[in-house]
Amino acid sequence: MSVKTQKRLFIVAIVSAVSILTFAYFEDLKVSQHVINYHSWFGTFFQTFGEFPVYLVLAFVGQIAMNYALRFTSNYLFSSTLFLGGITLTAWQIKRYTNEFLGYIASIQHNIDKHQAIGIANSDGAKISFSSSVNWITWAIFLIIFIIICQLWLKSKTDLQIKRLMIIAVFAALTVWCALKVNETLKELWGRVRPYELSKTNHFTNWLTINGPNGHKSFPSGHTMAATLAIVFTWFIENKKKRQFWFGISVIYGILVAVSRVIIGAHFLSDVTFSFFITIFIIYILRELLIKNLE
Repeated sequence: MSVKTQKRLFIVAIVSAVSILTFAYFEDLKVSQHVINYHSWFGTFFQTFGEFPVYLVLAFVGQIAMNYALRFTSNYLFSSTLFLGGITLTAWQIKRYTNEFLGYIASIQHNIDKHQAIGIANSDGAKISFSSSVNWITWAIFLIIFIIICQLWLKSKTDLQIKRLMIIAVFAALTVWCALKVNETLKELWGRVRPYELSKTNHFTNWLTINGPNGHKSFPSGHTMAATLAIVFTWFIENKKKRQFWFGISVIYGILVAVSRVIIGAHFLSDVTFSFFITIFIIYILRELLIKNLE
């Protein structure tokens, strides 16, 4: 992508972000009041499964590390440590994602049994879950399938391609880490009440109000950040046309998750807008650094 094109896209992104956030400053509450639907299957689906990119990018990084370690064994200490680190990272991230979506599924089942709206769930930590045996069995099945698929794909790559993928993997992991830390820090600092938490004691505040740590974590949206990180998967695609296609799909996916978070009452429009664009900017910066290291 040329520098000229980058500048144009950057301007479009800035103008879009500022426009939507300005609108949200005045209309955040009204928008939520008009669109919230706790019975929405659309919102519930993305609430349950929408965060997969943030976990699976890191899990895939672990698989690349494993494959690299198995191919380049001249330094046994390094290769064995890298292999163990890779399998541990993959297993850990798959376990985290398994715990999350099973927690949401358990909440859906509980809501149906209690004749409540399916979308009602605690976005800051699951209070309902399946038995530990169900969690571990699901995790093991998911982990085995994931490793098989990844290693079959990596097997077809040359040593030179694996070396390139390893460099990309390092920057992919760094991108996810930066996005997570920025999101977590702002959530804690802003202390904004979620739409479904609004009550006589929990008041609405606009997105420019910094409330400080108070247990509330609406701003910015974690699901939107996680979903937007799907863009990082495109870094591993060599074919330009395929990469551009999946980049578009990833952007659309991030937007769909953002919309779903407003519909399900977990976030305000400003929460998801800010999260989407700040994540895009983090991805852009790390992508440019990656390109310089691949040249």
